[in-house]
This record gives sequence, C-alpha cells and structure tokens, in this order.
Amino acid sequence: MDHVHGSPASEEEFTKKNLRRFRRLHEDRVQIREFHRAAEAENGADWEWWFHSGTRGFGMRIQAKRMKPGGSYQLKYTVRGRLQSDLLVKDAHASGCLPAYVFYNHRNWTPYATGHAVFDCPHGSGEQAHLGCTIVSAHTVRAAILDRTLGPRYARQQSMPWHTILCDESDRNRADLGDINAIVSYMHHAGLADWAWAEASVALRADRSERNTGKDDRRPPPSGEYAEVPAVSQHAALVDSYALHRGVSRRLALRDANDQPLPELPERVVAMIAGRDVRPPDPRLMMSLIIDLAN
Repeated sequence: MDHVHGSPASEEEFTKKNLRRFRRLHEDRVQIREFHRAAEAENGADWEWWFHSGTRGFGMRIQAKRMKPGGSYQLKYTVRGRLQSDLLVKDAHASGCLPAYVFYNHRNWTPYATGHAVFDCPHGSGEQAHLGCTIVSAHTVRAAILDRTLGPRYARQQSMPWHTILCDESDRNRADLGDINAIVSYMHHAGLADWAWAEASVALRADRSERNTGKDDRRPPPSGEYAEVPAVSQHAALVDSYALHRGVSRRLALRDANDQPLPELPERVVAMIAGRDVRPPDPRLMMSLIIDLAN
C-alpha cells in the first residue's frame, strides 16, 4: 500500500520497527544496542543478531532489502564502487558473524509450490503472512548477482520465514541454542554451495562462449565437461551436499549438528550484555540485537 501511495518505508524504518517490537515483546531476554552511523553508511539496514547462553553463542550480520513493487530487490547496490553484498561478507567475517540477508516482502509474492516446506514450521502449516520477513544466506544473494540466470527471484525462493530459525519443535517452549546454530549453519553452507555453483556455471558459459568464437584455439581439449572450471573441482563435494536445497531442512540440519560447544562470545558482545558502552566494529553497523536463550 505504501508503494501505491508513493511513500514506501525504507529498510531502516522496517528494521527499527521490527527489532524494537522484539524488545517490547521479550524484554526478559532481548537487548538492543543502537549505533549512530555516518550518512554515507546508510545504504541498507545492517545489524547483528547475537544468540547466546551465558558467554557462548554465535552471531549473524544482516543486510535488509525491501521488495520492489514488481517483486524484486536492489541486490546490486554498490558502495563506493563495491558491491554491498561483498562488503557485508567482509564485515561479517571481521565481526565473527555469518552473513545473511533479510527480505521485507509484500503480497506480490505468489507461492511457487503449495504446501512447500518453506512455509511450514514444526507447529503446523505456515501462512503467506509469514513471508513478510524472510532470511537467506548472503552467499546465495551473491550467487544470484553473479549468475544472471538466477537473479533476485532465486534468492527470494531460497529464503525462509525468519521465525523458523527460532521455532522449537520440542516441549521445552524455548529454542535451543545448539539447534538454532545448526539451522543457521546449514543455511550458511547452502549459500556457499549456491556461490560455488554460480561461479562454476559462469565460468563454464564463458569457456563455451570463448570456444564458440574460435578464441584461444591452442588450448588443449578438456577431459570432461567441467575440466576447465576450477570452481567445480574445488567445491564439488559442497555442491553435491547442498545445491538442491529449497529453503532449509530442519531435520537435515539438526541431524548433522555436532555436540561441540559453541565458541566464547567476543568481548564487545559480552560488554554489551553487561550494559557497558562499546564501539561498533565498523561504521556500517546500525544496531546489535542480543537474544539470551538461557532465560
């Protein structure tokens, strides 16, 4: 409706509204630390999610994108000549987080398969309203940008309602930190597989185009279809494991989860939990959202 009336809210507005609502609803275990960013950094809603129990946990670095009227997103946004998606991955790595995108969607999204698992949670069938906020690995977004045959639609279809990473299927009535980490890690590895697949596909098409135009005829003939595409050989096992995913399979993720304890939280996150003043790790960070799963 905002698009129709010519005044759609920005990603920052949606993010602040949603995350502040989290805090109001769950004040017993949610903290928010907001940071002031320079004007040139306001190119999307960068925030961190930290899930923890005591001093152990993990983080996600999030970039928000609002759906356009036609159902697409501005994924190719650049900051001083660099793709925003690449900066997100770099910032996430430096912050000790996994990179992801959150999509703010409207009703223009038509389900591509009735009853698909992406709509469901352990408590029953999902609703189209659950697609209002969905999450996907930043590497899946990078793959959609790199490989033009994928595009924003692919990234959207691989995303899942963001509540599903916290949706607990047990009787504990509390999401388990290890389970959440397993789901998010699976999403991350699925994104890496998307990226590897996109690299291989683009390289293969370029190679075929080069051979079809008669360039570099001195190159020895390949020994197989993918012999001249290094990305395939480097990532074959990863692609085989994850390339066919649609959304995130909770059972598969939890089955593959290990029992190793999660790492210690960074000192700056421990300081935020304790209420001490901290500086953001980089100027692009708008806020940190910290969820205590021990309460």
